[in-house]
Amino acid sequence: MVFFSRKTGQFTYFSQQVGENDWRGKSVLDFGGNIGNILRDPASTIDEERYWCLDVVEESIDRGKVAYPKANWLFYDRYCFFFNPYGVAELPVPELGRPFDFIVAYSVFPNTSHTDMIQLVGQLESMLSPNGVLAFTFIDPHHRSWPAYGGNNYQWRLEQERGDVSTAATQDLMKRVKGASWFMLVNGEDLYVEREDIRTYLPSEQKTCHVFHTVGYMRSLFPHATILPPANNEMQHCCVIRRS
Repeated sequence: MVFFSRKTGQFTYFSQQVGENDWRGKSVLDFGGNIGNILRDPASTIDEERYWCLDVVEESIDRGKVAYPKANWLFYDRYCFFFNPYGVAELPVPELGRPFDFIVAYSVFPNTSHTDMIQLVGQLESMLSPNGVLAFTFIDPHHRSWPAYGGNNYQWRLEQERGDVSTAATQDLMKRVKGASWFMLVNGEDLYVEREDIRTYLPSEQKTCHVFHTVGYMRSLFPHATILPPANNEMQHCCVIRRS
């Protein structure tokens, strides 16, 4: 099954987080940009010809090319649970022949293994231009993004994956992450707390992989970054790294 994103508020989100809404004349790398929906945001000021998109879903790259033929599209054949189960593990980010003023990754690392996140962030940082900005999202499981909802981000995800959260099995999944700095929820039922030695899943068994990191833990991983709370009424925090 191919995943095509329908979300279109990515530019508004990132422009608020980096404190700049005029990206005209800037080179932009949308890492994991799917079909390029950041360009569809009505607030977007990205020049189409200065936009690059890398994604592990080949079909999304093909669709993006049709919608925005002046932009730059590249299939990144790296292994990713569910999204590219036949990809190459730890495949380096390709050299694109230029530095970037903005590199953004929306909802990429909440679906990427802990080790891959650390590895990829380092590679993306090296692709920044002088004074360039890398901004990527993560989800703090214990944060309550929407007060009216009442629960935290992890409970919301469990409801999406499992429905009724009052069952004994779901309550156990909630109890097991109390105090955890990070963890992975695979297929809505397999929980790996502060470890990622997940069992082998056949491609047909790979449905969802949600990875959560607390704000405090992300600060320890990236002490040179600025960690910002969710913006634009979303649930994802933002890690902003500026190259000086």
